[in-house]
Amino acid sequence: MRSKQTLNRTGDDRKIDLISCIHDALMAITNPRFFETERGFQGEFLAQLGCRFALSDRAILEQEYQKRAEAHGLTNRPDIIIHEPYDPVHHANRTEGNVAVIELKLRATEEKAADDFKNLSDMIDVLHYPLGIFINIDSAITYSYLVPENIRGRIALFAVTLHGGKVTIVEERPEDVVS
Repeated sequence: MRSKQTLNRTGDDRKIDLISCIHDALMAITNPRFFETERGFQGEFLAQLGCRFALSDRAILEQEYQKRAEAHGLTNRPDIIIHEPYDPVHHANRTEGNVAVIELKLRATEEKAADDFKNLSDMIDVLHYPLGIFINIDSAITYSYLVPENIRGRIALFAVTLHGGKVTIVEERPEDVVS
């Protein structure tokens, strides 16, 4: 395993670091049990991801965080977010400090992927997450053709499978998901 990536860079450099960490974390999930349920995979993915990057002083990795309409402008419940929790001392508003929003789906259908892309679109647009991530577990399909126009170029897609103990990843980076 590489040494931890520090996600304190900004802009495209931070996205590249984060996408690389996600790829490495996915490659490390080799127990077939984790490919049976979305929740099991999510737990192991969080553990692997946490081993691979160091966040800035205030940023955290958080799962299934409920967004409240009155505070956030939407009620989506993303699977994982990477952000600095809102603190009026450090942030002018709730959109500052957002790093990435992640949706996972076990063997997504077109309909389920489209639903997750809608959630990612809302989170990216309303809360200004600079990066959205979609991970299709136990599938080789990213459904990139379903990504809404407004978030193309701001989303990375992964489809991850395990066969005979070997992880295979289909990956499309933001620059690959364009009009």
